[in-house]
Amino acid sequence: MSSKLLIVLTSLVAEGCPQLALQLALHWQQQGLAVELLCLRDQPNDLRPEFEALGIPIHTFALGHGLARYPRLAWLSYRLCRRLRPQAVLSFPLGWHAFIAIGSRLAGVRRMCAHVGNLPPVWTGQSFQKFKLEVQLGRPFTHRLLCCSDYIRAATVRDFGLSRREASTIYNACDLERFAAVQRDPAAHQPPRLGMVARLEQHKDQPTLIRAVALLRDQDVETDLWLIGEGSQRPQLEALIQSLQLTRQVQLLGSRRDIPALLAKMDLFVFSARPDEGFGIALAEAMAAGVPVVATNVGACREVLDGGRCGLLVEPNSPEALAEAIRQVLAAPEAARQRAAAARQRALRLFSVAAMAQAYGEELGMT
Repeated sequence: MSSKLLIVLTSLVAEGCPQLALQLALHWQQQGLAVELLCLRDQPNDLRPEFEALGIPIHTFALGHGLARYPRLAWLSYRLCRRLRPQAVLSFPLGWHAFIAIGSRLAGVRRMCAHVGNLPPVWTGQSFQKFKLEVQLGRPFTHRLLCCSDYIRAATVRDFGLSRREASTIYNACDLERFAAVQRDPAAHQPPRLGMVARLEQHKDQPTLIRAVALLRDQDVETDLWLIGEGSQRPQLEALIQSLQLTRQVQLLGSRRDIPALLAKMDLFVFSARPDEGFGIALAEAMAAGVPVVATNVGACREVLDGGRCGLLVEPNSPEALAEAIRQVLAAPEAARQRAAAARQRALRLFSVAAMAQAYGEELGMT
């Protein structure tokens, strides 16, 4: 009988954590592990067909509302793990993981780990104190917190009051074969085509990029911008684009599944991020595809881009600095190509699914 692993997700939305889980599930299946999935919400379910195509059973919980959700989550986790008998549980929701950990460990699960993909939100005040309490509650039942970067690990240990042995770093990954196979047109587009792939949410920073494009236009530097992704901030971004009279230059392409093909048509990938960015899978994908990169100089981007060796880093929340960096890259294509080549090699070395799955498997006691 093969070893069994239960992966827990908030939902099957087509973004970071569910995509990571899909990559892990596929790799582990190929290694002979049995994988099952638990979703805490039944919507959105963009990636359900992909998981179903792998034959992965998908379980969902009806948690209801109010404080009763928490003991109910622990109880339902206990019942599910008693029935499935997984050797380990990997939770992508942090905070909620505490109740999943309590239920699963009481059911006899040997190891339970939780993924950490973002900075602890200390700026939210009382909400963070509740979050911290949940993490503390889960400590006796959680084998380790798996952080997507050293930047996130350091903040997790500091802000949640953990010991360093309670957290480790495992870089996020992307399908390197899919992105490294991108064939880019060596000739630059006219006007140059910029792109950013990210959810349209407040924790990203598309507004700064849009304002940078407006500044470039006012300096007689024409560019086109593709914003790829979907989210709650779309109406606000549409209003900003309209107010800056950029409807011709800036396109919102929505959620797309052909990211490699889109990267092949970009002259420059711009990752405008806020300090709470944890890693940036889209950044790693652009690196693997060999697209020159400009990114915000926040902890995660600085780490992923090797301190700026693999892409230009600019001051956060500054349209002026971002516009100047874009202008600099477009004016010096050979230097941009050299950084892109270094970025591609770094991505191929550090951000493979195999390396991520191996490290996760060791922490979960599955290898």
